[in-house]
Amino acid sequence: MNIVPIAAQEISLPLQSEAAILIEENTGKILYEKNSSQKMYPASTTKILTALVALENADLNEVIKVGNEVLQVPLDASKAGHNPGDEITLKDLITSLLLPSGNDSAFVIASHIAKKITGNDSLDINSAITQFANMMNDRAKEIGVKNSNFVNPHGYHNDNHYTTAYDLALITREALKNPVFREIVKQPSANIGSESNPNQQKLSFRNRNLLLDSRNSNTYYPYATGVKTGFTDEAGECLVASATKDNLNLIAVLLNSPVDVRWNDAKTLFDYGFANFQFHQVAKKGDIIDKVYVDKHSPKGPSELEVLINEDFRGLFHKDDLSRIEKTISWIQEPLVAPITEGQSVGKVTFTLNGEVLEDIELIAKYGIEKRTIWDVMFSLGAIPYWCGGIGGVLILFTISNAIRRRKKSKRLSF
Repeated sequence: MNIVPIAAQEISLPLQSEAAILIEENTGKILYEKNSSQKMYPASTTKILTALVALENADLNEVIKVGNEVLQVPLDASKAGHNPGDEITLKDLITSLLLPSGNDSAFVIASHIAKKITGNDSLDINSAITQFANMMNDRAKEIGVKNSNFVNPHGYHNDNHYTTAYDLALITREALKNPVFREIVKQPSANIGSESNPNQQKLSFRNRNLLLDSRNSNTYYPYATGVKTGFTDEAGECLVASATKDNLNLIAVLLNSPVDVRWNDAKTLFDYGFANFQFHQVAKKGDIIDKVYVDKHSPKGPSELEVLINEDFRGLFHKDDLSRIEKTISWIQEPLVAPITEGQSVGKVTFTLNGEVLEDIELIAKYGIEKRTIWDVMFSLGAIPYWCGGIGGVLILFTISNAIRRRKKSKRLSF
């Protein structure tokens, strides 16, 4: 699904991040954006897509054996702490990927999934990364991503590994549809490993997303629910964050932020979204929207028809726009003419905002209205004057005729 812009709001927020976007998760509507289509480096926010591809191509409880691929992780890269020979479930591996941002976890995932998909257990790590990156790009295109390219599963800098704030919002929105992903990224901390299997190393992690850290009042955001941080010298500090309040689920993406600014930039975006937007029930299915006269109706029934709206219309709006939503009714014919049956389509209602069509919804008849018959016409109250006029006319003609006959008779007798 493409992200559809909400009615444009002319506002500039005091963000220091080079690129940013705020969307509502369920509808995908853009609430705010800054350079959201500009090519940027994602750093470890790449791992959102890595996790999604892994979750969709392997079983959560699948036990994966760590190989020598972890020895190829650059020394300055973030690591979860896996060693060759360790055994780890996919769920624990994804937790290791997302919370401490383990590049070693990304290598293990790419190696395992690529070997599984190709059926080649001897696939070297470079070939595995290429295979997995192809899967990442294919999945991104399915989501609707158009301006990104991924060459590795971890986000370690490569000039040909790039995205946009808009694309990352799309990817994150898709990933959050997965309940396991959603569960993992909201954890401030996690423990992995098994007592029963000594090869499953026990590790403890703190989430690098400090919006979730209630111990730090400077960064903590009480409504935060995820998602992922990132940093390289070339990408700057990056953050994909999510938050929920008052039935709104928001996703914020911040790319190339100055040091320690991303937390406040995220809070600024979230506070703006929660303060200014809400879901609003514009129309409810079954509501009476109008009452209209029906021509040629039977006198035995109603002359006016109650018209119902045939669908719910609930949308996300800027609070200032609610009073500006307009409705226009178009009838299938004017005036409506009997007969009309219950549930019959009689027109549509169009809702607009600032001249832009928001929704067209069918209108239906609440009940039926019969057409008047010739007998209804003849014996209706409206026909009484005509009956009286007709009878009066007949009586006048009869009187004149009798007078003429009497006159003729009188003339004959006189002779």
